[in-house]
Amino acid sequence: MLHKIISVLLCFLMFQIGFIIPCPSWAQEKESYNIAVLDLIANGISETEALSLSDNMRGKFAEITTSEEFNKATNISYTLVERSQMDKIFDEFDVQNTGCTDISCAIEFGKMLNVERIVIGSIGLVGETYSIQARIVDVETTKILEVSNEIFKGPRDNLLTTVIPGIVHELMYGRKLKKSKKLYYIIGGVVLAGGIAAAVLGGGGSGDSPTGGGEGTALIEIIIDELLTPLNPPLFKREGTEGSVQVEKMRGFEP
Repeated sequence: MLHKIISVLLCFLMFQIGFIIPCPSWAQEKESYNIAVLDLIANGISETEALSLSDNMRGKFAEITTSEEFNKATNISYTLVERSQMDKIFDEFDVQNTGCTDISCAIEFGKMLNVERIVIGSIGLVGETYSIQARIVDVETTKILEVSNEIFKGPRDNLLTTVIPGIVHELMYGRKLKKSKKLYYIIGGVVLAGGIAAAVLGGGGSGDSPTGGGEGTALIEIIIDELLTPLNPPLFKREGTEGSVQVEKMRGFEP
């Protein structure tokens, strides 16, 4: 390390006094790989749903591998094989893209597709809980490079919007995707604004208002509507009448 620092300082000094000398470079060259994403094997869900989730995963891989963030964060460059190209190659070998979960199968498909790395995985449903596993396998060494396992219980739509993107992020970056704190800021803002409104306008049902704080609760309802309407799907389920608002549960956070 000291040797590198001294070399850089000497190069800088020589440049300042007008000398041009070759300076060593420690910049890492990017490693380039062709990669293919096989269809997820369906266990307990329909083949159509598994196919849609597989296409979504493939799209997220394409999105990340071509992003400026990924190119800056890693010294790896990926070229993703499109599904149409995969189908054409499989037709030549008279096989179907049925997906696979074992290494030997992944190596076989990888050699057919002429890729250095291949993604395999499965998605299962037991009761109301989904289990998704995915792995990146090195075709030449048969080594598993990255693994992502997720257990999820909630609306199916969230598989497309949060679960699959999270899995792809973990496979590509080697770490889980950080959850946004926006949810907590919204909840805190609603509670704070509602409390202030109830105290100022309704007196918390102290008897000053004939409706027992109706104006305050009405304003709380307006605040909640304004803050949460842009969220799709809505964050809260609401119940009650007479201008009252009851938070029953937060969507996506059912126990």
